[in-house]
Amino acid sequence: MPDKILLDPSFRRLEVIFTPEDLARVYAAGDVIWGRNAPLPETEYDKVRAETGVIVTGNWRHGDVARWPRLRAIMEVGGGFPDPHTLDYAYCFAHGIRVLSCAPAFGPAVAEMALGLALAAARQIAWTDRAFRTGEPNWSHTELNTEIGEPFTLYGKQVGFIGYGGLARSLRPLLAPFGCPIQVYDPWLTDTYLRCQELAPVSLETLMAASRLIFVLAVPSSSNKALIGRELLELIKPDAVFLLMSRAHVVDFDALTELLLAGRFRAGIDVYPEEPLAREHPIRGAQFAVLSSHRAGAQAEALHNVGRIIADDLEAVCAGLAPQAMQQAQPEFIRLRG
Repeated sequence: MPDKILLDPSFRRLEVIFTPEDLARVYAAGDVIWGRNAPLPETEYDKVRAETGVIVTGNWRHGDVARWPRLRAIMEVGGGFPDPHTLDYAYCFAHGIRVLSCAPAFGPAVAEMALGLALAAARQIAWTDRAFRTGEPNWSHTELNTEIGEPFTLYGKQVGFIGYGGLARSLRPLLAPFGCPIQVYDPWLTDTYLRCQELAPVSLETLMAASRLIFVLAVPSSSNKALIGRELLELIKPDAVFLLMSRAHVVDFDALTELLLAGRFRAGIDVYPEEPLAREHPIRGAQFAVLSSHRAGAQAEALHNVGRIIADDLEAVCAGLAPQAMQQAQPEFIRLRG
């Protein structure tokens, strides 16, 4: 008897992540249970545990994973792995249950936004637009406001990646036409591996002090909360741009706000400690920051990519094959993240 697929994606909505064609592939891959936008009630779990082979979920809310005897894969639709405090990864690893994240679906869209914010800050696009609309001097052949530093092109500028995971690997080819040398801080990768990728492994201090464009792309973990504190932020050069793209978890956001309000450097920011951000939060007054409301991956094509790669890997898992499209949890990563 084929395993059943528990399609329980809440908080995501089915019509947002699945095209009709991809949803049809999901239903063709196996016997689908539930398949609604609202979460499956806990009172229904006992009715489906014995036969469920795959759970597609917005977050792990299904209790003790050991109580799902035929489970072979957990596919999350949020963009990160389930919280280690709610899912027993050790049990999953020991019993061959694949834990899969849809994070790769968002890589291209977030990378594109990162490039856009970098250009907007470096070329002062946001500020000149604002000045033009309010009638402030901004004509290049008559007046140039250098209070926020000279505008600059990306060509040949030193780039720093904090984290070299999926987001960084999607961004790198977008920067290739600019010929930017790239240095990387990623304690989860060896220096040898990074050099083989033609990247320069450096300390975090070196990266912050020497980069003209600093991209924060690291996945949040217990070991990197507020990793980039005031001392590191103060190393950033006045003419550099700080791009916060992955999670605000990695940065001391209060210190970042203070330094931006003081005009110490420029920034492009897409993620915040609390979302939606309070209307009175001082970051809204940071003249030298280009602010985006966590929209880098919130885009129809990226969300449809979520449904596509889930359908791809459901077809594989239900056929007894290894999934290829989603990101698979590794013991070392979960240990560092937990």
